[in-house]
Amino acid sequence: MDPLSTANVDFCLDVFKELNRHNVGENIFFSPLSLLYALSMVLLGARGNSAGQMEKVLHFNHIAESLKPEFKASAKCSQAGRIHSAFGVLFSQINQPDSNYTLSMANRLYGTKAMMFHQGKSVLVEMMYQTGTYKLAFIKEPRMQILELPYVNHKLSMIVLLPAGTASLEQIEKQLNMKTFYEWTSSANMVEREVEVHIPRFKLEMKYELNALLNSLGMTDVFNEIKADLSGISPAKGLHLSKVIHKSYVDVNEEGTEAAAATGDSFVVKRLPIRAQFMANHPFLFFIRHIPTNMIVFCGKLASP
Repeated sequence: MDPLSTANVDFCLDVFKELNRHNVGENIFFSPLSLLYALSMVLLGARGNSAGQMEKVLHFNHIAESLKPEFKASAKCSQAGRIHSAFGVLFSQINQPDSNYTLSMANRLYGTKAMMFHQGKSVLVEMMYQTGTYKLAFIKEPRMQILELPYVNHKLSMIVLLPAGTASLEQIEKQLNMKTFYEWTSSANMVEREVEVHIPRFKLEMKYELNALLNSLGMTDVFNEIKADLSGISPAKGLHLSKVIHKSYVDVNEEGTEAAAATGDSFVVKRLPIRAQFMANHPFLFFIRHIPTNMIVFCGKLASP
């Protein structure tokens, strides 16, 4: 697994769990890739303990030695510089000339009626419907379905983790980590088959101030006027990070998904004959992933449409 994508998933799940802990029962949406890139720019100017804390929180502390050859810079370049160069390569792959932030579905979902969405209390929502061939997994423990909805050109996809049976989203969240995420979404579990998909229309617009969250993960010195060491940016005394503010937006509708943030090898799978049903009429987690680099671009939780 590529070390940058591993750091991306680790950091994504760290941030998600912290946001989830402080926003119980609420919708969540953010871009781990955008946050990683923005903080990696700060890391370029961090020194000493400030840099060490940032590298640990961003899961960069073991990356430099394992970067792919095409990502390596000259011997004189710092670890932060090599990581930042690696992100430059990744962003050039993700931001192709023909790409934009409107992620169009390869097979659009159409609005066929209003249905109930259950999250403690039931609310009426506009549910979209489509039957098509998608990758789907059935996980026994905790019980859930995982659906992958591809976007145009199959460069990005939305992965939806939906509790099944008597399982709750909280059970999935408790067991969710980098190892289980890769295991649940592996080719061994995700089988291509005909699926009847029901998913609600929803729009999320989130803004977070992440100072306290990053502090709780261990990135403390860079926010402290006395302890912060950003001498790689300027020798001036008292230079520190005052605020980390992250804004993100997603709109999932019949035309596809529109998402924005401010701050592999192919394989053959067996197609099963029986049509499965994926009914997302209760809270679920979702991830928008860039398939060629395996980077999670967006992460969210829909508790209430």
